[in-house]
Amino acid sequence: MNLAEICDNAKKGREYALLGNYDSSMVYYQGVIQQIQRHCQSVRDPAIRGKWQQVRQELLEEYEQVKSIVNTLESFKIDKPPDFPVSCQDEPFRDPAVWPPPVPAEHRAPPQIRRPNREVKPLRKEMPGAGARGPVGRATPPTGDRACNLGMCPDRE
Repeated sequence: MNLAEICDNAKKGREYALLGNYDSSMVYYQGVIQQIQRHCQSVRDPAIRGKWQQVRQELLEEYEQVKSIVNTLESFKIDKPPDFPVSCQDEPFRDPAVWPPPVPAEHRAPPQIRRPNREVKPLRKEMPGAGARGPVGRATPPTGDRACNLGMCPDRE
């Protein structure tokens, strides 16, 4: 039994626990506790054996703390209701910066207005030279030579 190996395994168990690698930490703690137990059986001096049993007990308490952490983390993974009442659980979270959805408005048909005169009136007046789609060509009157070619030449002297 190598005492340096016992110290090294205890150190690794603690380091893995500090780093959050609890499974590896528990393996090292279990190993070092068994090593100390075997070493205690080989020690003949009761005073030295008592000190080793005290070290073993302290490491056993550390192992139980790591085991408690693992159990706590496992309880977070299980879908169970919390032990404390939550008053806001029934209502969804409301962000004050977000407006609520609009309230749907009632869409009713506008009331029919009856006019006494029912004759059909044309919607727009027909312009001379305009087709069914309105005047053809540019919206601005032609100027220059183009105006002369179309017969809209200004009087030249």
